[in-house]
Amino acid sequence: MTRTKAAFGIAIAVLAAVVALVLFLVLILTVLAGNQQEEQASSCTVTASDTKDGAGNAVVDVPNGWGPLVEDAAKEAGIPSSVAAAQLKTESNWNPKAGSPAGARGLAQFMPKTWEQYGNGGDITDPEDAIAAYGRYMKDLKSEVAPLAKGDADQLVRLTLAAYNAGPGAVHSAKGVPPYAETQNYIKKILDTGQSEFSANCAAPDGAKAWDGDLGPGEWTMPLPGGTFTSGYGGRNVPGLPQWAQNHVGVDISTGGGAPVIAPTDLTVVGTLSNDHCVTAKMTGKPHFQFAFCHLRSLDHKKGDTLKRGDRIGVEGGFMGGNPNGAADHLHFEIYKPNCGSGKNGGMNTPYDGCNLDPEPILKEKGAWPK
Repeated sequence: MTRTKAAFGIAIAVLAAVVALVLFLVLILTVLAGNQQEEQASSCTVTASDTKDGAGNAVVDVPNGWGPLVEDAAKEAGIPSSVAAAQLKTESNWNPKAGSPAGARGLAQFMPKTWEQYGNGGDITDPEDAIAAYGRYMKDLKSEVAPLAKGDADQLVRLTLAAYNAGPGAVHSAKGVPPYAETQNYIKKILDTGQSEFSANCAAPDGAKAWDGDLGPGEWTMPLPGGTFTSGYGGRNVPGLPQWAQNHVGVDISTGGGAPVIAPTDLTVVGTLSNDHCVTAKMTGKPHFQFAFCHLRSLDHKKGDTLKRGDRIGVEGGFMGGNPNGAADHLHFEIYKPNCGSGKNGGMNTPYDGCNLDPEPILKEKGAWPK
């Protein structure tokens, strides 16, 4: 009897151990799956649908099977479908019954008078009616602001989004995007979301493109691995900086200090700037962009040095205005148009020479943007 009880106890213990092991394995697999989903969600690489809008951009990851509706509306409006999807998400987070204290309703947050004009007698809470009406409305807004774009497709998308947010009157009064922080942030959010969540392979849609030509073959490496995006391209308001510096002609990335800055692609150093410890280099392959890596702790390269993708350029720092501690440690990274300005014949571009491009959409499309 004692042996039987002992054997039974051992069997129970073994069974419990097996169950615990199985539960542990299930837990590990669940965590791994969750991490994989999170990684996929944060990645810019997505699978395109078979349908493309009038601008040639596929829309992806639109919920509830509404992708074809968004594509049709984008085609009607003449804007990239990824931008349309991002705008609808921004307006309502895909909630057909969304409303605002001001009286806006539906997926596209139509005000009553606007819906009366563009709803064609439909139901504002019906996705099919609301998304189609959105396409008609954006088409008219685009036509209203088109003369201000002067044939620039990217600017036309920005102006159309500005008209949606601030009204076409405000766009015409400003002769461009109005100087309202809300409107400028609205445009940036939609273009960023359109590229990162709804465009195929993270291709920058019209309106977000910093470069409308070929980016060259292959992906790039992030110039500051492990870094976090801290400041974007364009106008800003940073206390203590002179007015000229408020026009930020690059992007800032930081790890907090001391991380290596590396070549995102094969390049040749074309010069250095000692005042802010910048290394300027020209991309070896097409389209031969020029890059500037600034605020490095030291200048470790000279003109003519060649680097392969992944080679170390220097270490992020805060060298600014001749002061080794003039700023918090970070990398200020710039991209210049090829064959432009002083860099046209192999020279060194400098900021504010009219050749700067916004690096963010380019880095995203090349798979080199901070996660």
